[in-house]
Amino acid sequence: MSDFPPLGVTVMPEWFQCEGIAAVLDRVQSMGATAIATSPYVLEVAPDGEGGREPPADGEAGRVRPLDRALFGRTELWVRTAPSFVHDRNRYAGLRYQPSPPSALTTRHADLIDNVLAEAASRGLAVYLQVMAASPPGYRVQFSAAAAEDQCLGPDGAPHSARVDRNASLASGEVVAYVAALVAELAERYPSVGGFRLDWPEYPPYDLTSALFDFHPAATQKMAAAGDDPRDVARRALAWRADVRQAARAAAGKGPAEVGRALDAAGWGALFADAGPLAALFATKRGASRALLAAVRRALDGVPGPRRLLEPQAFPPPFHRISGFPLGELAGIADRIGIKLYTMHWPMIARYWARDLAGDADPAALDALTAAIAQRFGLTDGLADDARLRYPEPHEAHPVGAISQRAKLTTAQVVTSGVPITAFVHSYGPLADVVARYALAADAGTALWINRYGYLSDAKIAALAAHRRGVTARAGRHAGA
Repeated sequence: MSDFPPLGVTVMPEWFQCEGIAAVLDRVQSMGATAIATSPYVLEVAPDGEGGREPPADGEAGRVRPLDRALFGRTELWVRTAPSFVHDRNRYAGLRYQPSPPSALTTRHADLIDNVLAEAASRGLAVYLQVMAASPPGYRVQFSAAAAEDQCLGPDGAPHSARVDRNASLASGEVVAYVAALVAELAERYPSVGGFRLDWPEYPPYDLTSALFDFHPAATQKMAAAGDDPRDVARRALAWRADVRQAARAAAGKGPAEVGRALDAAGWGALFADAGPLAALFATKRGASRALLAAVRRALDGVPGPRRLLEPQAFPPPFHRISGFPLGELAGIADRIGIKLYTMHWPMIARYWARDLAGDADPAALDALTAAIAQRFGLTDGLADDARLRYPEPHEAHPVGAISQRAKLTTAQVVTSGVPITAFVHSYGPLADVVARYALAADAGTALWINRYGYLSDAKIAALAAHRRGVTARAGRHAGA
């Protein structure tokens, strides 16, 4: 590696409001960043219990993680948001979903994003805007207003409210029309923005129930159009779930190795197969995701001016097989693809899947099942203590594997068929662990995004800056040798 890969940092608008634009960008640039990502909203503190929690609760597991930086004097708080500008509502005429109306908060901070863009441009920093792919109004994950008629449905026809994400069905034409209109308006309102990051253009597979979405009517229409009977697809999915649940519950008390063998024998591999009981469902999800992303690409291409980059961000392999993210089908649509190495979520995912499979099994049995699932998803390099596989607290290194992380990036680079990837590394966790995970991703030679600024303490910023300077200096000495 002759030079360190390009680096961006996700900085949501509240940090510019709280710490000042210049101060935030000074810190970002001290790490060697050449880009930032932010979102088109403004924020204020709300009374506890009102609005949305910051940081997000991550399906309650994330309540252990306060911010590293104090936001308006607190590291855990409740917030309200408003759009950063007054939307042109004519663009959304006739659509089910409408942008949020402006408020007094919008008026007070009407120039914030414009000022961020101007200051970033003066420093040579590129700016991306991040919006939610399928959670109208799309500004921030906590504030989805997806309508009941657009909820994702499982093979039993039921929604799933106890989930981490709040995505609506990607197959819904109303969802697609709204996000396409939103990005086109943002590209015109903020013409100096160089690109857009679309978050969760997939069905996030945080648990087994979510993994078996989507039987929304628009999705079943796509199944039928592809020659599959949606009722048969649903029956096969329910039968598969019953088989793996039975296997998991029968073997859960026998240790991870025996649990793993039982899951494999019950058909676990169908989650990743091109044929079998889940293949038609997952093909429908991939088609819905690709169609949404293609609509966003067309909307951006219809805006006068230079090409706006599109960088969807998604779960790493092998989860793309389950989430419906069309990792290998985005040539000509995506300019880059963000691969999330949000490693605090990985043990949580394995534990949620174990809970869905084994129900009220005793803790030791759930630990064994969690370990077996983590192994099959490639989340660890092997742990002696299965109980460590849970959402890590702020002082705990993330219980994931270095080999596993590298393998996910390598697999993604192969599967994308030429569309470059960006490694998205999360800044939550103890300093040494954050630096180690960052260094691992940087060694892969891909571009890097660090998510999120609120977990970048001054000590982490200094350590990451020192690491980057050290690598660059070593590369320079090697080149001159």
